[in-house]
Amino acid sequence: MGQMVSAKQKDGSTASKRRRVNEAIEIAKDYQTDVYWEGEVVWRYSDWEKQSGAKRELAVAV
Repeated sequence: MGQMVSAKQKDGSTASKRRRVNEAIEIAKDYQTDVYWEGEVVWRYSDWEKQSGAKRELAVAV
């Protein structure tokens, strides 16, 4: 997983950033993409795929 750097937002909430990044990660898994925060990669799909051994299953209509 990409390293997240703790940085305070305007409202001073790092918990809000973590929550938003975690939500973005769950969506990124479905779309097989990376997550960026303020122009920096904070999570890479390819790293997660290697670590978890996850393989996207293709649905086949019968």
